[in-house]
Amino acid sequence: MVVAETSVKNSGPRLIYIDNIRILLICLVIATHCSITYGGPGSWYFADPGNGTTTPFILTVIDSLNQSFFMGFFILVSAYFVVGSLVRKGKDRFTRDRLMRLGIPLLVWVLVINPIILLIILWGTGTLPMPPASLLNPFTGAGLGPMWFVFFLLVATFAYLIWTGFYRTDKPGNVKPHPFPGFASIFALGILLGIVTTVVRIFLPIGSMWLFGFQLPFFPQYITAFIIGIYAAQNNWLDDIPARAGKACAVAALFLVAVQPLFVYLILNSPPGLSQVMGGHHWQAVFFAFWEQMAGVMIITGLLWIFSRWFNTQGSVTRAMAGDSYTVYIIHPVILILLAIALAGFALPSLAKFALVLPLAICLSFLLAHLIRALPGVKRVL
Repeated sequence: MVVAETSVKNSGPRLIYIDNIRILLICLVIATHCSITYGGPGSWYFADPGNGTTTPFILTVIDSLNQSFFMGFFILVSAYFVVGSLVRKGKDRFTRDRLMRLGIPLLVWVLVINPIILLIILWGTGTLPMPPASLLNPFTGAGLGPMWFVFFLLVATFAYLIWTGFYRTDKPGNVKPHPFPGFASIFALGILLGIVTTVVRIFLPIGSMWLFGFQLPFFPQYITAFIIGIYAAQNNWLDDIPARAGKACAVAALFLVAVQPLFVYLILNSPPGLSQVMGGHHWQAVFFAFWEQMAGVMIITGLLWIFSRWFNTQGSVTRAMAGDSYTVYIIHPVILILLAIALAGFALPSLAKFALVLPLAICLSFLLAHLIRALPGVKRVL
């Protein structure tokens, strides 16, 4: 999601397709959290024990595919609009704006939304997944939940502000832009990210969590995505995605997506299971790190090209959904957990619950977000 920004740069066309991408991405976030709820890999506030022999396979495919690109994509797109916003507003106004639009939601989450979620879980199940002190503490990560992303953007944005204090950055359009990278450069980036990610996961396997919920095994991609987003904005890369690079990356992405289910099937049906891909010196972990990062860069580039070419228009509904996406990110855990707890007592297959809860959670989250943003003064923050 582009946090509280419209898809308009300081100059150039309105990138409507970016608004449409953020709608897709927020739906994938909800899908991932819904998948974890019903037996997919990962940690979440509430889990409804899975059943069915194919459930772990299907949900693992969904989770690992989404994880390969969606948060990095969010970060890249968010960073892309930092440059134009900074130029348009100036440092002082930009800083106040970032503190308001990122800081206030963080405080509301810690002080209001997260405690409400815990009360819902306690009311619905009678127990909490871990001690309340841990779940309420934002420094441990559990207290921030999915808002780690907003905190990361806050930290990364102010790191960029510090950078601009030492190194002057040219306004977009003031210098001759560097061309959009070709397929070979994008492929090389995937290899480099695969190497760095593999090394990081030798010491910090998947599942390792640092302060504020930062999952460092995924951070090579996240940090790179923010830097690329800034550089892309300075060179207006998203104004015109070259068809040659876009097509090549889309084809490569399709191949990598097709390979993934076979790899997941082999891993899940081996004695060690998913532990082989989490990190360490296992060849499976090395393969997965390279697949994940290569899939990430190819899917992101391919989707940018596809959406810029065929989905650069909006109607009133999609325009509203794009504007509400930041709010949806913040409130969707409440909706998802309420629905999951309500269905927990029903003897339905996990995949059936997943298929029922996911569209309901998406629709209700967007509806509630739209109502919240209609309140006086709320749009100044959200």
